[in-house]
Parts: sequence; structure tokens; C-alpha cells
Amino acid sequence: MNTTLSTGLGLLTALTLSTALAAQDEVADALRAQRFRALGPANFSGRVVDVEAVPGKSTHFYVVTATGGLWKTVNNGTSFESIFDQSTVFALGDLAIAPSNPEVLYLGTGEANNQRSSYHGNGVWKSTDGGETWSHVGLEKTEHIGRIVVHPNDPNTAYVAALGALYSPNRDRGLYKTTDGGENWEMSKWINEDTGFVDVALSPTAPDTILAASYDRRRRAWDFRESGPGSGVWRSADGGESWDRCGDIPDGEIGRIGVAMSLSSGACYAIVENRNPVGEAIQIEDIGEERAPQASVDPELYPFGEQEESEAPGAAAAPQRTGGQMYRSDDRGESWQLVSETKVGGTPHYYYGQVRIDPNNDDHVWALGVRVYESTDGGRTFETGFGRGLHVDHHALWIDPADSQRALLGNDGGLALTYDGGQHWEVFDSLNLGQFYAIGVDERYPYNVYGGTQDNGSWAVPSEPLTSQPISNRHSVKVGGGDGFYVVVDPENPNLIYAESQFGGMRRLDLATGRSISARPGSRRGQARLRFNWMTPMVLDPNDQRTMYAGSQFVHRSRDRGETWERISPDLSSNDPDRLEGDVPHCTVTTIAASSQRSGLLFAGTDDGRVWRTSDDGEHWTELTDRIEGVPERLWISRIETSPHDADRVYVSITGYREDLREPYLFLSTDGGETFDSIVNDLAHQTENENRAINVVREHPRNPNCVLVGTESGVFCSIDEGSSWHAFGSNLPTVPVHDLLVHPREPDVVIGTHGRGLFAATAPILESIGGEATFAPLTAFPVVSTYAKEREYSSIRYPGARGFRADSKPTLPSFDYWVGQDSDGKVRVEVHDISGRRFFRGEGDATAGFHRVRWTTGRGRRGNGNRRPPVGRYRATFRLGDQELVHMFEVRELPSPVGAQTTTDESFETNEEEQGDAIH
Repeated sequence: MNTTLSTGLGLLTALTLSTALAAQDEVADALRAQRFRALGPANFSGRVVDVEAVPGKSTHFYVVTATGGLWKTVNNGTSFESIFDQSTVFALGDLAIAPSNPEVLYLGTGEANNQRSSYHGNGVWKSTDGGETWSHVGLEKTEHIGRIVVHPNDPNTAYVAALGALYSPNRDRGLYKTTDGGENWEMSKWINEDTGFVDVALSPTAPDTILAASYDRRRRAWDFRESGPGSGVWRSADGGESWDRCGDIPDGEIGRIGVAMSLSSGACYAIVENRNPVGEAIQIEDIGEERAPQASVDPELYPFGEQEESEAPGAAAAPQRTGGQMYRSDDRGESWQLVSETKVGGTPHYYYGQVRIDPNNDDHVWALGVRVYESTDGGRTFETGFGRGLHVDHHALWIDPADSQRALLGNDGGLALTYDGGQHWEVFDSLNLGQFYAIGVDERYPYNVYGGTQDNGSWAVPSEPLTSQPISNRHSVKVGGGDGFYVVVDPENPNLIYAESQFGGMRRLDLATGRSISARPGSRRGQARLRFNWMTPMVLDPNDQRTMYAGSQFVHRSRDRGETWERISPDLSSNDPDRLEGDVPHCTVTTIAASSQRSGLLFAGTDDGRVWRTSDDGEHWTELTDRIEGVPERLWISRIETSPHDADRVYVSITGYREDLREPYLFLSTDGGETFDSIVNDLAHQTENENRAINVVREHPRNPNCVLVGTESGVFCSIDEGSSWHAFGSNLPTVPVHDLLVHPREPDVVIGTHGRGLFAATAPILESIGGEATFAPLTAFPVVSTYAKEREYSSIRYPGARGFRADSKPTLPSFDYWVGQDSDGKVRVEVHDISGRRFFRGEGDATAGFHRVRWTTGRGRRGNGNRRPPVGRYRATFRLGDQELVHMFEVRELPSPVGAQTTTDESFETNEEEQGDAIH
């Protein structure tokens, strides 16, 4: 028996089992049938980790992104096609094209840049038709793949540098080789469970000579050990049968290394992060489990000069590091020389580490980092003009073998192309790859969506345009700098925006004037230094819009919109001294929820697994952690959600991402936090993607039966308070959903994805589905009001194929309804204005389940005389047999564009040239 259905709906005793099970299937189909529309923006893209052009067809190239999929163009970037959307994995590391057969592609999954949001993969995928179709060819547990190279003459022979798990030991990391196209793999070189391989290169003229870079690292939620004795450069002269460590490359505390080999000679380069203290030569022969001492925090992690409030203890004692060094070999790696006279690469080096050689000049070399370091004298001196004017933080570079002046460059801001050796760049602004962390909405007509993004600031994007033309990049406005996170809009005054950058960089912006001020809690002399999480929670009190809350290790309250602050809690974290010694701020508050149903009722969760409640606005706090059972200790509390219907109902989601745990953890309390029960139920079985960790949970503001979660593999919905779960939306690519909400006025589900930008789904079905409505003969869902839109005549007469255009929202209403059981006849829908004039007549099926009738204009085959409605109020009537249901809706007049939609306040702009991605 389907016990979850009987529990959630409470109606199984009154129905046959077959009817109940059929209804469950119909609900699943209905929720899956809802469709998301992409909103963008594409003013910036997400992190590009590799770019590869087809040999001999340089206008055909592939763009590999960290979390936004694999894209292909066959027209030099005039248009792109996403060619790896429906896989069970979304995180990518590297693409290799077989030189002898460009139709053969090897795709390594799992990003190798060691970022806070670098997701794992599931091994290697292969295509033999240029990306049209794909098959999985193994190495499923390698987690993160840094590089794949294919033999120049044999497409079946390839090497894979598998970096391994980011947060845990992993025996499957190492260097792999296949000689049968991926049917079988052998471990060519293995070091230990903490040391994988991040790069590999082979000589096209002597393909049995291979260079590989090992990398010894481990990230924790509170610390990143980004170097160790296992890191080094290895050489094989017999196709990977045996390996020797290159002794001229330093060892000891060595970080990430990148290697490259010339296409035509014996020249090789290695960019080495030497983290040994300056002036201290350390030689360590043992590269086993023993570790050299690890230094404390890198001060460049904190670019805002506020270390007194945000840095980890002990940072001042960090020794000066040797830094990034360039080594060169002219005998295919047998011997090496230090050639660089200055530090190269970028900080943090673990995020970069790529080196490229000009295919036509061995002395022309590039090292990728915050900026691009370019040398024309064999690596002795470097300039940083290449890439000037682009987004910083560079991860991918391809130089055209037929013309070294033509290059493709990928970074945290997307992809760019040069034809003149980097003097001028064309930026591709059609790739919708935004990596959103958190989102918000206002209540304008139409409403705007706001969100903070990875290394691209915070943005405001319209939910639909003010004309008949689709949303484009020109409609989006930047409202915050740095790495963007929470963006909160004052419901009473939508011109007041609170935008946050990393580690608690909160500001209040007035869109009407462009003025912004700091809205960040401070620490008085003698008080403990504040620890702010990478994404600091920031919420408005739903009962008083002047009051807002923010979290460090404490909960802070402001009663004057962020002008002044007071602490209203003790340290809610474990305050674990071991974790506080790490180089990442930890033991911090990660989520705050304020009840709209009971003033003064707050909940808070931390990154070290603690959950708290106060019922008197912070006077007293009760820890609830031990009341949540069945979760590994001290996992990250990703979200707490208070019910908009019942003050005693509260949800807690927990993520194990930072422990390489991927199962969902979701709990519900119906007694104000006294007890919690897991409501995961069948959620873990709703997707083939193994990463099901939950980032956000929301209860529908108008339907207490409906709960939605955003997970690392999409959106899922329950209409029975969590007893059973279903995939929501059929057209969303496989992508992590970091934030989700239901608009407070409109029936729209809005999501922020970490890799494909913003989406919205108009879903009136969620307003009342569930409970008895599931089995009622006919349920008519609310009709969504629309706007009378005039046609816009573009100032660009022929815009061409380039440029981003969002998915268009229909300009006429649709009519959604639910039939509980199969019925004879049809469901008829008519629309009349308030004077009784009919504007629309249509009909739909009366079979059990969800249906939609679309309003189309024109007389039609049956002469219904359907026509476009003017501004006014309308009555939609649904009829099935003797049953008649009515919904009122409006066609609204669009407001004048709000002039306060832009800001030129430079206080929101970060100096990207100086700080780049050092904050990661």
C-alpha cells in the first residue's frame, strides 16, 4: 500500500487503491509538466573551465563550464547549442578532442578548480559524433577531472588526470590510461588517497613521453590545505608504464601545478605554486601520509580590509610564501630550470594553475590567474596586458594553431575572442550561465527578480518585459558588486534594496537616488571579532519592514533598516577552537527565519550543525539540535523555513556537500521545534543524479499542503506536506538550484540556479492542488492576470542572431484545471468582461488529471470569435456537466517604466583587476 499517499491525503479509506495510485501518477505528471522560462541575464556568464576548437575548423568550438553544461558553436560563436543537458551530471572539468578524429570527444566531469562551489562529477563521457550523442565510459568515482589528453594518432588511447574528491580521501584519484576508447582503464600512476592528478600533457611528436602534475590538497568547510609533499611533476618515457618524479621541480609545501608541452619541439613549461616559506629550502622524499606544517590564512582571502571582523584567528602569523614560479624544460621534461623572475599565476593559486604555449613559438607562453601573464622570452619576464578589459579570473585559453593572433579565453565572466593577440576582445553575451547563490523579488507590476552571483555581483532582472519584445541583456541592472549573495527588497518601498557581497559585505541601496550605505553589523572594542559566513544570512522581519536580522556567530538585529545594529543572541555556533584555526571563517550562522505568524519567533542555523529558536525576539534562546535525529553530526544547516500559515510549523534542510555526502536531509516540526520528523520519504528516489542534497525549502504562501525544495539536481514538490515528492518542471536542465521562492502575489515559482541563471514557472496549479482537490470532479485553478503590451520597435533594426533573448511569457492567459476522475464530454471555458461580452470560448479534455486550455485569437475553425482583450476585469467560467466554477482576472495597464532602475554608485563596484577571485 502507498502509505505516504494515505498519510498525506487522508482519503485512501474513501477511495479504491487503484484510484489513489492513479491520482498519484496524475499528480506526478502534472507537476512535471510545468515549464520554466529562462530569465537570464547573460550580461555576464558563469565560470568557463575549458575551451577547445575543432582541428582544422577553428570556427567550430566547444565551451566547457563549471556548472552550466557543455556548449558548441559551428559559426564562430554567432550561436551556441547546449549539448550535454540531460545527463545525470552537471559539473564539468575538461574536454579533449581526438586529433586524429575530431568527431571523437572525451568529456571529464567534476570541476578541478577547488572552489567552494566546485561540484563533483561521475567520470568520463564519450561522443563519437561530435557531441550529438554521449555514452558513459567509466571512472565513475574519480569525482573531479583536471585534464584529458588523447594520443595524436590513436583516438582510442587517452590519459585522464583525476584529481579525486574535494572534501574527503579517495582511492580512485590518480592518473588513468585507456587503449580501447574507454572500455577499460588502468591506473597508470597512483600516489595516495589525498593526492590526485590535476594536469597531464604529452608530446605530439613523441607521444610516449608524458608529463603529469600531481596535487596534494584537501578542502574542509573551515579550512583548505592547498599544498603538500604529494604535489609534483612526473615524467614517463614509455607511454605511462613507468614514472619518474622530476627532481628539478621543488617539493615540500607545493600547491597546484600546470604543465604544457610544445606541439613541435622538446620545450615544456610547468607553473608551480611554491608554498614553502621564502628563503627556506625544504626537501621531503616521503610523499606518503605524513604532512609538512600548514600555514594559516592567506590575507588575500579578505580583500575588503576588514580582517578584524572576518579573518580567522592566527592570520597575522602567516609566513611569506615563495609564490608562483615558472619552470622550463627543453628536453621533454628530463631537466628543468626556474626561468621566471617574478611571481606568476594568481592568488589563490589553487583556483588557476593553467599554462599554454603558442603553437607557433615556444618562447611565447601564457600563465592563467587573476590576470593573464604573457611572456615572449621563454618565461623569464611577464606582462599582464593580455585580457585587459575583460572579467578577471582566467581558467581556459586556446590559441589558434593557424593564427596565433586569434585566441579564445574563458574566465569567471564567460568567454571572449581576440583576433589581434589580446589587444581587443569580443565578449560573447548570449551564454546564460549565471551562478546564482540567493534570490529575492519585489512586488512591482510586473515584478523584478534579484539575485547574487558567483564573482559577478548582484542583479535585478524583470520577470517579463514591458513590451511585446522578449527580455534581453539591456533590461538587467547590476545592484551590487563582489560575489553576490542575498538581495532583499523592502516590500513597502521597492526602491530600497539590501545587497550583500562575500563575508557579510551588506549594503543598502536606494534605487531612486542611487545612494548606498553600509548595512553591516560591527564589533565594538573589547567584543569578540565577528565571523561572517561566505554567504551571510540577511532577512527582513515580515511583521515590521524596518527591522532586519543578520548573522555572524551571533544573530544581529537592526530596527532602522541597517543604520544601527545590536546583538540579540549568544554565540550560536560550537565555537570549536580546532575549526577556528582554519583559514576559512567557520562556526557561523548560515540561515535565519522570522515567523510571519508570530512576532518575535525566530530560528537560526549554523555551518557546524546547530539549530536554535527564540520566542521573544532574542531575549532567550533554546537549542534544538538534539531534536533532529538521523543526520551525521555537525553538517551545514542550509535553510530554515517558517510556515506562512502556521507558527508552529518549521522546516530545516541540511546539506552534506562539504563532507562529500549527497543524500537529502529535510525535517519538519509541527510543534514549534519541540520535535522534528524527517520528511525526505521518497525524495531520494526522484532523480538518477546521486547529488540530492537540499539547498532550500519553501512552503507555498497560499497552499499549506504544498512544499518545494531546491536541490543540487533540480526542483521537487510535495502536495501532501512532504509525505511524497515529485519532480517539478520538465524543461529544466540538470543544474543545482541554490535558491527558490514562490512570489508573494503571483503564482510563479522563481529559482536561482548555480550555472544556468534565473528561471520562473507560472504554476497556478500549486495554489490549490492537494488534499480533497486531488479527487474533486473539477478544480479550476486561478487565472493569471496579464498586461496589455504594446509592440516595441527596436532601435536596432536587425539585431541578428547574437545576444541573449529570454523565453517569452505568453501575453494571453491560459486556463488550468484538474479533473479528479475520467468524465464524459469536455470541459468548456468561456471568458466575458463585466458587461457580459464574450471574448473567448474554448474546450479541453475531461480525462483525469491536469489540463490547460490556451487562449488563441482569431475566429478559429469553429468560429468562436476569440479576440485579444483590452484593459479591464474578466470572468472565466469553467463548466463540466452541471458543475460550474468561476475565476476573476484582470488585463492590466502597464505602469510607466521606473526611472530608478539603475545606479552608478561606484561603491558597489569591486576592483576586479586587483582582487580577482582571491576571495574564494
